[in-house]
Amino acid sequence: MQIIHKLGTRSISKKTDDETYFLLTNKRLGYAYLPNKTTPRRESRYMGVFFPYKNSLYRVVAELCVDKNTYVRKVVNKFYNVERYITGNKEIFFMPLYLNSIVYRLNRSDLVRISLDIRPSYEPFAFGRFYKITKKDDKILVEYTKKDNDRTEYKLYVAIKPENLDYKEILRWKPVYYALDFERNSSPAEMNIYELIKVNSKKIVISFSQNKEDALKEADYVSENLRELEKKRRNYIKKIIRDEEVEKKLIGRGPKRKEIYFAYNACKISLDQFVTEEGIYAGLPWFFQIWSRDELISLKNIPFKEKRRIIFRDLNNIQEDGRIPNIIDLNNYYNNICTTNADSIGWLFKRIDESINEFYLEDKGFILDKLIESVCRMNENYIDGDLIINKSKETWMDTIFGDNGRLGKRIEIQAMLLNIYHLAYRLTKHTKYDDVSNAFRFLEESMLKKVREEFWNGKVLADGLDDFTIRPNIFIAAYIYPDILSKEEWIKCFENSLPALWLKWGGISTIDKESDLFTEKHTGERIQSYHRGDSWYFMNNLAALILYRMDKKKFRRYIEKILKASTEEILWKGMIGHHSELSSAVRGESNGCGAQAWSNAMYIELINEIYKK
Repeated sequence: MQIIHKLGTRSISKKTDDETYFLLTNKRLGYAYLPNKTTPRRESRYMGVFFPYKNSLYRVVAELCVDKNTYVRKVVNKFYNVERYITGNKEIFFMPLYLNSIVYRLNRSDLVRISLDIRPSYEPFAFGRFYKITKKDDKILVEYTKKDNDRTEYKLYVAIKPENLDYKEILRWKPVYYALDFERNSSPAEMNIYELIKVNSKKIVISFSQNKEDALKEADYVSENLRELEKKRRNYIKKIIRDEEVEKKLIGRGPKRKEIYFAYNACKISLDQFVTEEGIYAGLPWFFQIWSRDELISLKNIPFKEKRRIIFRDLNNIQEDGRIPNIIDLNNYYNNICTTNADSIGWLFKRIDESINEFYLEDKGFILDKLIESVCRMNENYIDGDLIINKSKETWMDTIFGDNGRLGKRIEIQAMLLNIYHLAYRLTKHTKYDDVSNAFRFLEESMLKKVREEFWNGKVLADGLDDFTIRPNIFIAAYIYPDILSKEEWIKCFENSLPALWLKWGGISTIDKESDLFTEKHTGERIQSYHRGDSWYFMNNLAALILYRMDKKKFRRYIEKILKASTEEILWKGMIGHHSELSSAVRGESNGCGAQAWSNAMYIELINEIYKK
């Protein structure tokens, strides 16, 4: 199968035998996630067309395809739509910005099968689900009712507007086996979907709402204004990718740089799809929440207006323990998992630190007040002597499997507190707060001395106090607070640590390959491999960035291999045009969440570091 990416008049293509998928979104969490195959294919219950309702995403359309066995020979990703060239026809998928609709078009009329599966993304309902179909003028209206015994819980509506009403009702349940879910140990792997209709048409608009009239009106609006909606989406993408400096250094400089150009812009477009008025959502298809850590890691290269809004939201959300919540729960929906974590507060002040000159004077005063509040509260709860402690599963490596979940005093958490002290010193020096400034300077110096004494043995930097297991968190420490070591010491540290972590395909393992906990193949929802072997793309890109900063010549081989592996994953593997969460250690793959905000963000930052200087 041939995959083609197109940006304006430029294109890039490659033939691949890998199983790939495409993702389109409406920039309000609605998405279409479908395989670049028709039959045979491996599927997931997270595939289909999903739309937001209340505090969740709902799977709405389970199947939207030509009703016969076809072969996909070519997929064209135009970033605002996706074209699939199938046997005897061409499919075009399009989602308008901010509307809960999808448009499905064909080059010529054909029989199209539409199956529904209306339910919250995480909830595999088996009972109490009822579909009622009626004809409304030139549209088909589906009323979905969810019942608990005889009590109606809610009703939702789907309006289907084909080019003509030549359709046949099926109205039956069909069992589906989800091979991808089975492979990643994600239950259930077998579910029922509702075969609704077969319609003979060239164009179909499907709209979703909790209100019957709104669904019908939106289907009409999208159908009547399709050309303008597509133009709006194309122009929106043009604004995102406009970057003459990077374009000049990448276009016309050979095929490798051309691939980087497309992957870089793909990540910019992908990341933008997760940026909303509420914040930055972590990823699709299943991380459709605002995870504070993911959001703050992804924050650097979004416009300052949005960045400032997120930063001030988080500053106002500092909890009693001095941290911020794991999930930014705007509607009190995730109370059961809204505990704090150890590192989001550190990422928050890192992002403030690198943007401090963009803030107004009164902003800086507010930031300082919140910083002091955070430090005082963390001192009561987590600071032990000169070091800071975290509980199990509170760092980004938030799983336990044969270990303690990184309980203790961890290197990147120490770096974050050091950076917070340094930021406080910067904000108070040369002001009337001389005593405060001197106090923070003393805290930073005494803590730095302690960290060097306890974590640095002259060869490698410990992952935790009394734990010299080699893990990639040393790269986060170097990113957050590079003054822990001198440049020469960092180079020595990486020279001694990289062989234990390096994966020959161009990735970084999450633990020393000689560790008894190392797992070379991704184990899906069974967490054995998650932080004990799996290679995370955000970390790979961050590691390459740090190696570039420290000695781009000495570490050139590592940097180039990471860049090549990430670029290929973005363009030609998994969800094409999106950077996935992670890979197995044994080979470069697309595993985990198919489109991950922080993977996109760190690739963008890496390219900016290399090609914008």
